[in-house]
Amino acid sequence: MMRRNLWRGHKVAGVVAAVAVAGTMAASALPAIASPDSSSVVSAAASVSPNPALPQKCGLNLALVFDLSNSMSDSDVSTVKSASAEAVAALSGTGTTMGVYSFATFAKQELTATSLASEQGAASVVSSINALTRPGDANTWHGGTNWQQGLKIVPEDTYDGVIFFTDGVPTFYGANPLNQSGNGTNGTGGTGNDSAGNPAESLNAAIPEANVLKDSGTRIIGVGVRGADADRLSQITGPVPDSDFYTTNYDQLAATLKDIATAGCTGTLNINKSVEAHDSTATTPGEGWVFDAFADGSETKTLTTNVNGQAGMSLNFPAQEPVTVTIKERQQDGYTVVQKSGYNAVCTRDGQPLEVVNTGDAGNVGFAITATAGSITSCTVTNKAPVKSWTMEKSSDTDGTVNPGETITYSVTASNTGEQAVDGISFRDDLTAVLEHATYVTGSATLAIGGAAGTAVSDPLAGILSAGPLTLAKGQSALLTYQVKVNGDAFNATLINAVTGTGEVPPSACVQELPCTTTDIVPPQPTVTPEPTETPTVTPEPAETPSPSVIPSAPGTPKALVVPVTPAAPSTSIAPASAGDDLAYTGSSAALPAVLGGLLLIGGLLLLALRRTRRAH
Repeated sequence: MMRRNLWRGHKVAGVVAAVAVAGTMAASALPAIASPDSSSVVSAAASVSPNPALPQKCGLNLALVFDLSNSMSDSDVSTVKSASAEAVAALSGTGTTMGVYSFATFAKQELTATSLASEQGAASVVSSINALTRPGDANTWHGGTNWQQGLKIVPEDTYDGVIFFTDGVPTFYGANPLNQSGNGTNGTGGTGNDSAGNPAESLNAAIPEANVLKDSGTRIIGVGVRGADADRLSQITGPVPDSDFYTTNYDQLAATLKDIATAGCTGTLNINKSVEAHDSTATTPGEGWVFDAFADGSETKTLTTNVNGQAGMSLNFPAQEPVTVTIKERQQDGYTVVQKSGYNAVCTRDGQPLEVVNTGDAGNVGFAITATAGSITSCTVTNKAPVKSWTMEKSSDTDGTVNPGETITYSVTASNTGEQAVDGISFRDDLTAVLEHATYVTGSATLAIGGAAGTAVSDPLAGILSAGPLTLAKGQSALLTYQVKVNGDAFNATLINAVTGTGEVPPSACVQELPCTTTDIVPPQPTVTPEPTETPTVTPEPAETPSPSVIPSAPGTPKALVVPVTPAAPSTSIAPASAGDDLAYTGSSAALPAVLGGLLLIGGLLLLALRRTRRAH
């Protein structure tokens, strides 16, 4: 019985939404269905807040909430996805955003709010819808119908409207109505049955969550399919059929969803501007682009794209007949139109391809289309962004060698080498290896942009010097300088620092994987060689020549006079002269006459002394 009721009470929802729906609505509080036999803490009489009107514009923020309960068959799932895709296609190229949510026993966010202005955005929404599956396929108890959580999962103050699709009766409430095993209830959030007052309790729990959204300015539009109870739908939306809520069958679902989704965009021309990156085909919305549009027989209108890259205008034609509309883009410097199949734009009417004709004007930036009143015409224009690039380099004022006590001035230069400004440029200079052997000069760092006077940069923190972020215009440069003083004992040290840069695009050099470095080497301490000490030459003083002394003799005997003899100097060997040369005697031959002369002198002196002695007697 439980399994059968779970299957009956839940169904997958498939609603695609898009732009404004809605009209005003009366705010009447409807009494909730009572639950006479209920002992639940849920109130039996929840009040209903007024349902606010949608803004009257094309380009709303909408949330699609799908019922994925067990009552959804494979055929139902396929129908819902197809109908939703048609609604998304009709709004593709408009300023509409869509978020996708689902619920069964539990609720889930499938996709956050995504713009339909680009083909990629519309494709993302369709892909999210096509990926919806029934959680009850894996566990029947996960296939219940929890309206409260389906509404609570939608963030408040985010969407203009919520399209709430369901085909079942609410049978659960609360964040976790199942036991720990997941094979039964825990008594705090409904029974999963559609009888005995349980649907009333589950509805009464959902009404306050709907009120939170409505009180924040979000309109709730209910879409009930195949027997969904209109009275229950009115209590989470409002009392007005075909405005606050709709009831329909699967064969009418596509038309119903499309009418709801496109109500605010009927009879509009929507321009969607995309900017293609200079180095890829990725696109982003183009804000601030100006287009001039004029229809035959009417004045020119100027359209400027908003932050979402979208601009629009009403097509107030007196009749449904096609009217030629010419649109010209005011080109920006450096940008070029990216043609699609040879055309300057891609356009659709009510989601179907629309023929485009290039105008052939100067710069080839215009195109013409045919539009009809009451239709949604959307055109996407893509431009290639000019090259966005920059580079960095690092240097020091030394020749690679530095001495202790000297000051090094480092310079880091960032230069815009592209065709447009680069934002978010920052420097990161790693000085940890330098400061092991040097001292940072406090307050020395300055940053000068575009030749202007430098501004102070904070001293390094933990060895890292940081500067920026800054913006460099086309052709502009920025210079970061700072100083360190080499320690007095830093002999034989190597001072290496590394700088890297970041920005909205990376630099062509000095990236994290390959930093730019400078290297300064301190020579070894020189070895002091002592100067040689001269050995003094001692010159011997000449010896005095002793005076002759008289040898004492016996009385009556004449005294002998003794004359000291100076020993002859040792002979020096001289190479013998060759025979026949007339050379003086040298060596021992020359000493002999001197000896003989000395002996003769002594003999003479002795004779003289003897003669004097004799005379005395």
